[in-house]
Amino acid sequence: MLKQILRNPKRILLLLIGCLGLFLVYFFQHYLDFYHLLQGKPPQELNYSSDFIEVDPWVFSVNKVIRYLLNDLFAMALISALFPEGRYLRFALFVLMFGLFILVPIYLGLYLAQPTGFSSLIGHLHRLVMNPVLMMLLIPAFFYQKRLIQEQEQQH
Repeated sequence: MLKQILRNPKRILLLLIGCLGLFLVYFFQHYLDFYHLLQGKPPQELNYSSDFIEVDPWVFSVNKVIRYLLNDLFAMALISALFPEGRYLRFALFVLMFGLFILVPIYLGLYLAQPTGFSSLIGHLHRLVMNPVLMMLLIPAFFYQKRLIQEQEQQH
């Protein structure tokens, strides 16, 4: 598989974009203030934590949704580089949509509602949603599925 990737410049580029993008989003996570950038203002340092702190709900939500999208899109670039078959990317898109329309609203709702005793749950949910955990779990699952398909083809 590595030889196939190295022979295809498009796949190499997608791999580099995915890895570099994920690294940069993680490295600059405290400075990714998209809300103020979209308004033409200089970004502010973000100091969000799983401990409930007072935040502007709109600013918090916009920044978290864009960070979620960036992480998952860069992870999808990795998936596309590793698995050029369209079915894998389509499945990854469904996972992105599930997270965007189900997990992110749950996370935002819990964080903004600040229910007593939920800070630990918020911390774990934050890691699941804001880090591309679900997308990264797809990669070994796809490798395993490809291996099973290859073994079935060899048996026939």
